[in-house]
Amino acid sequence: MKADTTALTALLREALGDGAVHTDGGLLAETARDQLRPRRSFRLPDGVPARPIAVVQPRTTEDVVATVQAARLFHVPVVAYGGGTGLMGGALSLRPGIVLDTRTMDRVVNVAVEDRMVTAQAGIVLAALNAVLESCGLMTGHDPWTLPIATAGGALGTNGLGYLGGRYGGIADQVLGLEAVLGDGTVYRTRAAPRAAAGPTIARLFAGAEGTLGIVTEVTLRTFPLPERRALLALDFPSFLHGHAVAAELLASGLNPAMLDFGAPPGESGRMYLGFDGPEEVVQAAVERALRVCAGHGGQRLGEEVAQSFWLGRHVPADRLRSWRQAEQEEPLPGAPGSSVFDYLHVALPASRVPPYIERAEAMFAERGVQVREWGLWHGPELLSVAISRTTDTPAEVAQAAAAADDALTLAQDLGGSMEYVHGAGIRTAHLMEREHGEGLRLLRAIKRVLDPDGILNPLKLGL
Repeated sequence: MKADTTALTALLREALGDGAVHTDGGLLAETARDQLRPRRSFRLPDGVPARPIAVVQPRTTEDVVATVQAARLFHVPVVAYGGGTGLMGGALSLRPGIVLDTRTMDRVVNVAVEDRMVTAQAGIVLAALNAVLESCGLMTGHDPWTLPIATAGGALGTNGLGYLGGRYGGIADQVLGLEAVLGDGTVYRTRAAPRAAAGPTIARLFAGAEGTLGIVTEVTLRTFPLPERRALLALDFPSFLHGHAVAAELLASGLNPAMLDFGAPPGESGRMYLGFDGPEEVVQAAVERALRVCAGHGGQRLGEEVAQSFWLGRHVPADRLRSWRQAEQEEPLPGAPGSSVFDYLHVALPASRVPPYIERAEAMFAERGVQVREWGLWHGPELLSVAISRTTDTPAEVAQAAAAADDALTLAQDLGGSMEYVHGAGIRTAHLMEREHGEGLRLLRAIKRVLDPDGILNPLKLGL
């Protein structure tokens, strides 16, 4: 059936009730986009974001099933929306369709304290989930920058990594089971077993899938005891390579900081923040060993208040994110006189290849007039980030910045690494997915055809 928007919204209201279906107002504009902003080194296609036909706010899995069935009938896309904090365009509406605003699915279903598990609806905000768990002496291990805004389902969709990933892993490492609505309306549930070796782990398919294979409606996460002690350190190092050597030695010595966050501009000193979780005596020993390693590479310890200030300010409040969005709307678009591009790339490489990668990437950036603002590490010597900028008075200069970013991503692939380790692919790097996965992309496309036979789930994302 061809998309008759009046008939579609009438069907949705009949199935879910008037209060769950919205066709006007600011909610449509808000949920049509995520944090892939115009100032990045990537030009959004014309007409994007597209205005949704409707925004549906489901309360139950049955509401999601009814929405998907309506979308199939009218051949319109369904885009799952969580906190809207994704950086790669995974929640952008590329064509008019239905946005499923999952934030109304925010219920904690069960906390199994003895089993160290929590089951919650996918739209629950991570900070709210942690607040419930803390009263039980537990916490999630996923602590992203956007903790006060991001949802559990959104974090899984992009396979996110947070500040505590060094000890607890990424969100996919913490998912024990899930429930998802597939593209034909089927509700699929996995077992929430502590470990399973009876064939492939199917739940892992949905990690990083950004709602293209199914809409996750419920997750069961492994939880962790609140640490008996959390020690935080702040240190300055003479250069990026000094900090990289520390990260490599900590890993080689068997130390695994819960947090390692390090950044340094090219040719300048840099600052590292370290965090250690665990029993008092274990943390004390880890801190002493880490300080010896840092001192051996020129590390200068800063005061306790510096580390605490970083830790307390690591999350972005929702009101600050909204103010940034407003400010960006008032700035000139890249390519206009006085405009600029600012971007950040996150690549994963074997540790030994990080220094040669930096040397080659800096030369590539300089050739295209792009300035490297900072090199960074997260959790170890292999996870490398770079912040770049370029003044762009003409569209050609925007294109140069975009080409430089792509060159840096493909260089990581050529050196045996991955072009992204934390934020997903969305549409920002969809054009590089075949280069990333090779024959694996054909396999992913085949899986999508099975799970989403009409191609309605977040189409045109991930190169699928």
